[in-house]
Amino acid sequence: MRQICKYHDVVEYLNISSKQHLLLYSIPRKNWEESLEVDLDFTLISILSVTWKNEFISWNPLDFCNISSITLPVNLFWIPDIFIHEQADENKYSLSPFVEITSDGFITSAQAHQLTSSCNLDVHMFPFDEQKCSLTLSSSLHSEKELKMKNIKTSNKTNQDSYKYYLTSGEWKFEKVIIVEQTLFYKFMNFSTVIYEIVMKRRSILHELVLILPTFVLFLLDMAISYAFASPAEKIAFKVTMILQVLFLSMMLNDKLPATSDYPPVIAMFFIGIFAFMVLGILENAFVVYLKERKSKFPSFKTKNFIRRFLRKEKEKIEDSVTDVGEEILMENKPTTELPLAENDNTDSLVLLKQLNMELQQMKKHLVLEESKIFGPAKQDKLLQLENYLYYSRLILSLSFIAFIAVQWTQ
Repeated sequence: MRQICKYHDVVEYLNISSKQHLLLYSIPRKNWEESLEVDLDFTLISILSVTWKNEFISWNPLDFCNISSITLPVNLFWIPDIFIHEQADENKYSLSPFVEITSDGFITSAQAHQLTSSCNLDVHMFPFDEQKCSLTLSSSLHSEKELKMKNIKTSNKTNQDSYKYYLTSGEWKFEKVIIVEQTLFYKFMNFSTVIYEIVMKRRSILHELVLILPTFVLFLLDMAISYAFASPAEKIAFKVTMILQVLFLSMMLNDKLPATSDYPPVIAMFFIGIFAFMVLGILENAFVVYLKERKSKFPSFKTKNFIRRFLRKEKEKIEDSVTDVGEEILMENKPTTELPLAENDNTDSLVLLKQLNMELQQMKKHLVLEESKIFGPAKQDKLLQLENYLYYSRLILSLSFIAFIAVQWTQ
């Protein structure tokens, strides 16, 4: 006849109600000098499984129709106190009301945690940064001599389970979990701890398209407009517009970048460098314009001397002509009242204007000739060489800076 068994048969065999002082009130070890090993099972979906052995519970499965495990209320047994050191607020978790007990005395309790932890962020490589957030689990009361914390699975198995259940969408990409078992010394006691170091990598594509690429394009436009055929005023106005756009992008960066790093982020150095080179380009154009305006002006003292000599010669000519006319009138002894002044006024004015125009044209030619003697093609070539030297120097420095930033990001 086939034997029929119930789970209650196992419960009655264990006689849990009469052994409550052994099962609930203290660590379930027969020899207090031996530490109790607590096995932890961790996955990134916030489920923590704790397994330990109760030496006061066991049965032979063959006596109970091969029943190898049963489920009983959690409040009937002693449970190890697990403390998470990095929790930043109230620990939100739901403890399963039941525990699973195997025939050899192992008890497993599952806890679903929703944890907000404190992590040290290093944004030096933003947006290509990789963050490590640690979760340290240990007992808050029992020393290493009483409780020994162990991880039940290997690192590879933990990573496989985390990859399987972790949602890959969002800003962060899960990389791996590093498991470290060590001893923590605190208040003259050694505590057994298990550290789960979660490695996450930021998805940088959005920041590349929104921040880095537009800034680099603005920088290329700034370098291109410096070598374009345009007036200096137009170049400066265009450069100022691009600088304002870079400032707007830097404000967007300030909103996205957490101020928690001890070292300046590489992207901040990138923005500062691009801004500095663009401002340097404006100063370069302004300096070249200043040199051109300065060389285009004729020296004032030479102009005054030339005009003074010209007016002195004209005065002498007029005085000589007036003297000659007076002498001719006296020699001919003609009365002045007979001169046809009214008829010759317009003719004399026209002749005087033509003569004055000719003299001004001669003055202009003479000034241009003097200026070309002082500022010839050699001076213009030197100015062009200086402009090219400033441009290519800024180009080489800026390319070296961008190469330095690229090396920093790829380290």
